[in-house]
Amino acid sequence: MTAFWRNFVQFITFINLPIRKKFLLFEFGALFWFILIGTVCVASLSFIHYRYSQITHTALPYTKVVYALEPQLLGLEHNLPLDADDEFSSKIVTIKLSLSHMKNALAEAMSQTQKSSQKGNIFEMVIRSLSQDDEESLNMLKAILVEIDAMDEMVLGIQKRKSALSVTEIAKINETLSMHLGKTQKMTKTFAQRINTLYEDYSQNVIDTIRFSINTIAFVILGAIMLLLFFTRWLREAFSKPIESIIQQIHSLSTGEVDLSKKLIIKSKDEIGKLSREFNKLVDTVYGVTVFKKVIEEDNSLEVVYTRLGEVFEKEVGIEHYRIFDVNAAKGTMSVVYPYVSDESELLSCNEEILHSCSLCRAQKTGHKVSSFEYEGICKEFMKEDGKKHICIPLIVAGHAGAVVQFVFDTGKSADEIESINEKIFKAESYIKHSLSVIETKRLMHTLRESSLVDGLTGLYNRRFLQDHSNQIIASTLRRKKQISLLMCDMDYFKQVNDKFGHDVGDSVLKETSHILKKCVRESDIVIRFGGEEFLILLIDAEVGYGFKVAEKIRLAVEEHSFKTNEGILKKTISMGISDFPNDADGFWQVIKFADVALYKAKESGRNKCLQFTPDLWDQKASF
Repeated sequence: MTAFWRNFVQFITFINLPIRKKFLLFEFGALFWFILIGTVCVASLSFIHYRYSQITHTALPYTKVVYALEPQLLGLEHNLPLDADDEFSSKIVTIKLSLSHMKNALAEAMSQTQKSSQKGNIFEMVIRSLSQDDEESLNMLKAILVEIDAMDEMVLGIQKRKSALSVTEIAKINETLSMHLGKTQKMTKTFAQRINTLYEDYSQNVIDTIRFSINTIAFVILGAIMLLLFFTRWLREAFSKPIESIIQQIHSLSTGEVDLSKKLIIKSKDEIGKLSREFNKLVDTVYGVTVFKKVIEEDNSLEVVYTRLGEVFEKEVGIEHYRIFDVNAAKGTMSVVYPYVSDESELLSCNEEILHSCSLCRAQKTGHKVSSFEYEGICKEFMKEDGKKHICIPLIVAGHAGAVVQFVFDTGKSADEIESINEKIFKAESYIKHSLSVIETKRLMHTLRESSLVDGLTGLYNRRFLQDHSNQIIASTLRRKKQISLLMCDMDYFKQVNDKFGHDVGDSVLKETSHILKKCVRESDIVIRFGGEEFLILLIDAEVGYGFKVAEKIRLAVEEHSFKTNEGILKKTISMGISDFPNDADGFWQVIKFADVALYKAKESGRNKCLQFTPDLWDQKASF
């Protein structure tokens, strides 16, 4: 029985119904009571109106008639009997006038009663027609009117007669008029008594109707309030307790007291129950994100942070196809940093051009999330594949997109698949947002470190850069089974420029020379100011003989360039030594030494030359 009543209470209070249906039924219930109260009020007012109409359209007009008839009847009684004297004619006129007044009063009363039911809207006409049910009073008025008409016809006949009336005729007229007057007075008195009784009855009916209406409305309102309180209490139980539990958990989250053992336990089948389950998932996510942030804060490089972020996408979020791009704003390029691919153009879901011009990437350019789920074909660089859609999320650091994460999904055809993708993206965005501050810090540290590796005059990397990154460059080259051509460059007779034109001109020549060197090599190649007027160029993944071709290209470009000074045009040349790693030696720094040896030999043989290192040059190291 207990379970039955519990289920019954849950049924009548809509606890297990969806919230929308809860409020819909509650709305219908409230609407029912409003309609009921409104109906009772309208019915009460209509009934009051009906009772009041009985007074205004029956009793009052008839009372007015009585008040109009009584003075005129007294006047007639005063003017009778008629005598054959000089006042006969004036009395006839007075009697005629009184009769006319009475007829007009009667006609007006009956006319007003009839017209009242023909005015107003349909509702008012029905009410008025219901109130006009006193046929007996109307018949009494008609009977009075008959007597008055009879007297009026007799007086009219006297007025039309040209000959004088005899005494006998006058006596007969007096007798007839007195008879009609007596009947009229008697009927008027009876009518007045009836009207007074009707007025009292109608007035009492109005009072009774008002009292009944007030009691009925009060009873209905009281019943509605009691039911409203009853249902509101149970509905409050269905909402307040679960929401209070959720608020307590949110407070715990805000204070950092995340206790995964304290999950919300709400068994209702409505949205509150679903909310509790989703909230438990959110707690798990927040806890995971918090731990993730603490871990990456202790990592020592940006590359490790990107790696951990990618691992989270795979293991925690459940996204398999993704790419993390790092943006180099200074160069206007972007590169895949995770997962690692030997050739960045391989397995890309976008056109390869975005790697060389990051402004082509819509997410990087706008700083907003780009989703082909929301708008098909939103990004022109995304290579469309059957059943594939993408979402690109920019990582905003220092006011611009420092990185871009691209997710690629199979097109979801069902609502459940779309919802699953949205949940994964939401979770991924949570990890991304919490990693932004760490990424920004790591990038800043990386930038500061990079600034110590760049030459302040030319903007080229300095010797320290080569010392710090040589192992990475060597490992990458050996892993790809490629080679590097090293070009050691030195300006010919550069000391004379400083001595003759000053160090400002010398600095200008070095700057322009660095620009020439960068223009003559690829974006992937590295140009280093090795010291003074000496430069080292690393041609990455160079084929055999490629280094010498580039060296000749640079030599001719420098020879043809005109350096502008205050004293005119200055022409300069450059000498270069070329060696290849690992073809010439297994040691990277040994190969640099070989390039330096070749440079020395080029200068020794006349300058403005390019010389490829050969083993016989190293055999002559004694002279070197």
